[in-house]
Amino acid sequence: MQQTIYEKFHESVIDFPHGLAVYYQGKKISFKKLDKLVNRMSDILVNRLNVKRGDVLLIAQPNIPEVLVLFYAANKIGAVCDFVHPFTPFNQIVSIMKHTNAKYAFLFEQRVAKEVERYRDIADKIYVTRIEDFLPVGKKFVYHNFMNNAIRRKLGKWRGSFPGFKYLKDLKPTGKVPETVTGKAKETSILLHSGSTTGDPKTICLCDDNLNFIADHACEMLACKPEEIRGGGMLSVLPSFHGFGLCITMHTPLVSRFACILVPKFSAKETVKIMKKTKVSCICGVPTMYEALLKDKNFRHNKHLRRLMVVFCGGDSLNRNLQEEFNKVMKENGSKCQMFEGYGLTEAVCVNIVNTFDHNKPGSIGYPISGAEFKIFDEDGKEVPRGEIGEICIKSPAIMNGYFKDEKASKEAVKDGWLYTGDLGYMDEDNFVFFKQRKKRVVKVSGVGVFPTEIERLVESVPGVEACCAIQIPDPRLQNAIKVFVVAKFFDEIGMRNAIMDTCKKYLIRWAVPKEIEFVDSLPKTLLGKIDFKVLQKQEDEKRGISR
Repeated sequence: MQQTIYEKFHESVIDFPHGLAVYYQGKKISFKKLDKLVNRMSDILVNRLNVKRGDVLLIAQPNIPEVLVLFYAANKIGAVCDFVHPFTPFNQIVSIMKHTNAKYAFLFEQRVAKEVERYRDIADKIYVTRIEDFLPVGKKFVYHNFMNNAIRRKLGKWRGSFPGFKYLKDLKPTGKVPETVTGKAKETSILLHSGSTTGDPKTICLCDDNLNFIADHACEMLACKPEEIRGGGMLSVLPSFHGFGLCITMHTPLVSRFACILVPKFSAKETVKIMKKTKVSCICGVPTMYEALLKDKNFRHNKHLRRLMVVFCGGDSLNRNLQEEFNKVMKENGSKCQMFEGYGLTEAVCVNIVNTFDHNKPGSIGYPISGAEFKIFDEDGKEVPRGEIGEICIKSPAIMNGYFKDEKASKEAVKDGWLYTGDLGYMDEDNFVFFKQRKKRVVKVSGVGVFPTEIERLVESVPGVEACCAIQIPDPRLQNAIKVFVVAKFFDEIGMRNAIMDTCKKYLIRWAVPKEIEFVDSLPKTLLGKIDFKVLQKQEDEKRGISR
């Protein structure tokens, strides 16, 4: 039977009402309590804000309980959630809202405070959340009265000047909980922003069936029985605007009677504290996160590691040395936990192939989960022999409905039910897939997808810039960073550099802001006259002694 995302979650509420659903900075929320909060919010959305089925709600939040409450409440009433990075600049927020025709935007106060004057024209569409509203009483008092005074003063002044701006907490329910909208499992219910299978920024349309398909494979990925994970906890560090974070670390644990342990801002020190207070059974993260954990002596020597069942690494290529070191630390602490790598992309929600205790092979990105099929195609769309490199393609119930308002790109990405990922690799005789390189232009900066074409277009909009090309360079903290090569029409290096950086900081998320700028007289071109980023990347790699 097809179920909506909310209906799937509500099964856990019925079956495990008093079990721990959410842990947030010391605050514990049961499944029953979370459902009450969801019903309360659905009442507010329908009866206070007049949100109807199909309306788009932009949600730009860190990992705080409001994310889950808004997510399930919106789904309950048939609204569409457009998840965006919580620190997205104002200009992009406005652009996204216009593109998706969002009815309201739920923003994080620390972000709004940075550009508070610029929200004048859309103040009536903005509702702001606070980090402390779900904190335990003691922490809430300290944070509210001592930690955030500057932001409160700024927002308070703005709030008085422009009527219509409200904190989400100020909205009160009517007591009339709306009925659950059913029969919409295949309708678009989630919008996520990614680089598409070609590397050009796109908005991806996902439905309830997509997320529920992945969530149904929790036990398969953890290689355990349902009763073995019930009552455990998933460390939710990955963000909601990423399919990996939203589906694997939020929705999947909750429909598996598994707690969602929300972490608004990752730190190794905080992770160790959380592991002492809760039963962390599983962690999903990116390589830089695990590197930070291994550098913390309190993590490396932690008796609570014995509670860990398994950890998964995604979002970027996993270094074998990192994996071996992590597994070694687990063994030294008497833990049976191991680190496994998986692979997925937002067009198929997230992981569709993964290494597990039951199926794993060194160097591979995994073995397909049941119900997902992988093939390797050549440029003519024909399957290549095992061991031969081609484009990795997926057929699975997790494949997107398409790209928002882009029928042409949708048809190019999905052909005859197969999603062409834009990544190159091969499959062996045992059905394990091995990733080789990206065909599309996407750079993973600390696990966050950054799109060179977007950076180039923005830099080229700066007066005096004639041409630009963005490539990736190594970074000791983020794994990768961005370097741009710029051809200037007139030259004032300091002024031009400042203008470029100011523009990038204003319009890009911080991971996309260039770490280095190099001014050049010209850029290499292909035979078709396009800028040849591959030549620049190769030259830069050789200069740095990097072999790809």
